[in-house]
Amino acid sequence: MSLISTRRAGLLGSAALATALLVPATPAHAGVQPGKHVFKMSAPSYQKTDSNGTFTGQVNMAGTVGKPAVMAWSFRTSPKVRAIATGKMTCKAGHMQLPYHDSHSNVPVDYFWHSSVKDNRRNKDYTLYGNCTFRVKAGGRTGTANLGFRFNYSLFDGISKLPPKNDEMPTPATDNEFSSDLEITYDS
Repeated sequence: MSLISTRRAGLLGSAALATALLVPATPAHAGVQPGKHVFKMSAPSYQKTDSNGTFTGQVNMAGTVGKPAVMAWSFRTSPKVRAIATGKMTCKAGHMQLPYHDSHSNVPVDYFWHSSVKDNRRNKDYTLYGNCTFRVKAGGRTGTANLGFRFNYSLFDGISKLPPKNDEMPTPATDNEFSSDLEITYDS
């Protein structure tokens, strides 16, 4: 991998948009597990907004007691990201533990991306990841943006037995269950 620029454009301020890092071939955040959100009957929904967009997730915990559950999710880019886009985007999502994938080609940058991951079981740690690429113009320079996200989660219904290694309540939600990165590779 060759370094095209010197700094990561994680924030969309003018200084951050002026520099970027060459995008790796693997999905952003695919293997990172800093924290997790726990879906529970008392808290079946999740939402997080950062400088790159808004992510949501939800699980019908009451309707799936004792059965695998579906985790419905969505992601929409922020106005700041849409402001630098000059073309449509291609997006792909995957899952680290389940046989799941979703992809969309040639969609508008303000596309409301949503899908569902089936067969989530209680008391297991999961990671969903997504990645979108699109052309941008930022600070007078053109390039290709790579916007990746990661969401770590688990399900707990309050009825199922916890795994033997842990007889405490599941890990509570932290502030880093979801994260995203915007990386730009500028044209030479």
